[in-house]
Amino acid sequence: MPANPTENARTHTVAELRKQLQEWERRSQRGSSTLVSTGCEVLDALLPGHGIRLGSVVEWIGDGSASGAGTLSLLVGRKCCEMERPMILIDFHREVYPVALAAFGFDLSKLIVVHPHSEQEALWACEESLRSKAVAIVWAKVEHLTGIAFRRLQLAAEESGGIGFLVRSTTALKQPSWADVRLVVTPRPSRCKAYRFQVSVAYSRGETMRSVTDIEIDALRGTFYEVVATSQTHRLPAVS
Repeated sequence: MPANPTENARTHTVAELRKQLQEWERRSQRGSSTLVSTGCEVLDALLPGHGIRLGSVVEWIGDGSASGAGTLSLLVGRKCCEMERPMILIDFHREVYPVALAAFGFDLSKLIVVHPHSEQEALWACEESLRSKAVAIVWAKVEHLTGIAFRRLQLAAEESGGIGFLVRSTTALKQPSWADVRLVVTPRPSRCKAYRFQVSVAYSRGETMRSVTDIEIDALRGTFYEVVATSQTHRLPAVS
């Protein structure tokens, strides 16, 4: 039976698209080899390459404001933002309090908080901020994100060499991602004046040295550190 020309053309088109997608992914992975430390060795071990790659997007997954995803990602962003370029917070829900961040050691002169009026505006502000080479890190809570919109954010970060931190709920795990890594943050029982969270890797574009770890945040000092098996803990500063 002779081959169907239409079916052959469709198969060829799909193969070409698959080839282009693979090439785009390879280019995004090798877009920058510069890595930035989170300031915590065990967190770095959860990341491909043992650090956050410049020109990439990281997803912080958690459910609700008490999940720890927002707080931990902000503290990590502070540590990764020790350059002259500012950090931009896209705060559509108005949950970020600059005074509290100042108490954690944030330099408010290098912090820009944007209050969009809609999720669409928030997404536009996130993309435009990521596209700017004058910005070090863009942090945003983004719930509804299509694969195409995510790809635009990833390309914007790759173009500028900046870093995007997206805080999302666990429903995002069912959606496609262009992030270098997806970190799931889950609350754990903790001692007084400290908050403990389990951080696990849901997805990574490269190999990681670890897949899960427990992190504790000192609410008074704004520091985070690994929770070890014994009663002793090794403290590492979240801010300098």
